[in-house]
Amino acid sequence: MATGARGWFVIDRLVGGMCSGGIRMRPGVTPDEVTALARTMSHKMAVLDIPYGGAKSGIDFDSASPQAPAVLRGFIEAIRPFIAERYATGADLGTHEDEIIAACQLVGLTHPLQAGFKSEGGAGLTRVKQALGLRSEGIPITELMAGYGVAECTAEAADVIGLSLRGATLALQGFGNVGGAAARYLDRAGVKLVAVADIEGAIIDARGLDVPALLAARDRFGRIDRQRLPAGARCAAEPAWLQQPVDIVIPAAIGNAIHRENQAELRCRLLVEGANNPVTDEAEESLERRGITLLPDFVANAAAAFLFCGLLEKRLEPTLESIFGETSRQLRSTTRELLERSRRNRVSSRKSAEEIAEGRLRARLG
Repeated sequence: MATGARGWFVIDRLVGGMCSGGIRMRPGVTPDEVTALARTMSHKMAVLDIPYGGAKSGIDFDSASPQAPAVLRGFIEAIRPFIAERYATGADLGTHEDEIIAACQLVGLTHPLQAGFKSEGGAGLTRVKQALGLRSEGIPITELMAGYGVAECTAEAADVIGLSLRGATLALQGFGNVGGAAARYLDRAGVKLVAVADIEGAIIDARGLDVPALLAARDRFGRIDRQRLPAGARCAAEPAWLQQPVDIVIPAAIGNAIHRENQAELRCRLLVEGANNPVTDEAEESLERRGITLLPDFVANAAAAFLFCGLLEKRLEPTLESIFGETSRQLRSTTRELLERSRRNRVSSRKSAEEIAEGRLRARLG
């Protein structure tokens, strides 16, 4: 079956012979993108105090295609030796955990995390399966953790800069697992979502969107059914999501969503990078010069990686209390540390976070 799909697997570095990073699938993925994401994963592992290096996989193909499962299976078969011994992997943009697990099993692997628990054998697999089978409010924990982590980081960053969450306004790009779960938890904290963007465009309501209604109206790809919008919501072109004056902006969809040409339209106090590399370097510098606090991606969206690697490293027990509690403690403490270091040393928040990560990597590598 000829699909035209192309895929890349990049290891940024190994720590203790191991690396970790998800598998993404979307049209237009490039080797440079995958390489940058692998480097980001190294920093993410380091700031989480997880003894793994960073890696990433990218498949240039439409995840909504009927051929996508076969393409994913073929890619996993091609990198099978790495997943067996050195590469702990999982879902990323355009893929789902159950699809990756099924594809691994079809090519003779036990689990996408099997390299991480090979020393434990069945005990490690049992612990991982127990945890990944958990549901919170009927929703699989794997669909909640990344967005939960974004929300926890947002809450801690807001506290550091003196921004009250109750009544704060939010503009959000992306309403899939990351953006949807972040909106869910921030809504409960009193944040008012006034703009959200999906692949179809933007939805705006200055009085505040009904987040539970939007969650009920989305499909598995994060598309919101325009026929089921809550009263008062209006549709707009996609760029409108970042043109609203708000307190908090969370880009949680695609890379380079905020760049030199559109960054001047953004008006907020806090920007939390829910997606991987959603703001270009040049735009980040411009935004921070304007006094906007940025929380870099490899901290803000680290909860999913912490879930998997925390289980492998026995930092997490397979219970909701352990997973939510320890994830919150790890991400909130890291967020506060990097923002206070940034302020104290007069460096960007990304530079601060990278210094923390590189310091921890050097310590691990001796």
